[in-house]
Amino acid sequence: MEEKRKITAEMIGAGIRRLRLEHGETQQELGEYLGYGATTVANYESGYRLPDLETFFAIVLHYDADLKDFI
Repeated sequence: MEEKRKITAEMIGAGIRRLRLEHGETQQELGEYLGYGATTVANYESGYRLPDLETFFAIVLHYDADLKDFI
C-alpha cells in the first residue's frame, strides 16, 4: 500500500515564501495585497499559522501558481 505524504503548515509556508521571493515581493507587499499585515504573512511562512482557504487561493492566483508549488 502506498504511503500518503502529509502536507504540513511548514510546507505550505515554505511555498508561500519561495513564490513571494521569486516575484520580488516583501512580506508587507503580499500582506497589503491580501488585506493583512506583514506579521500575518510571516506567520504563514514560518508555519505558525495556515491561511484560510480563501486567502490561500488568493495567494495561488496572485502568483499564478499551481497547488504542487506548495507541497
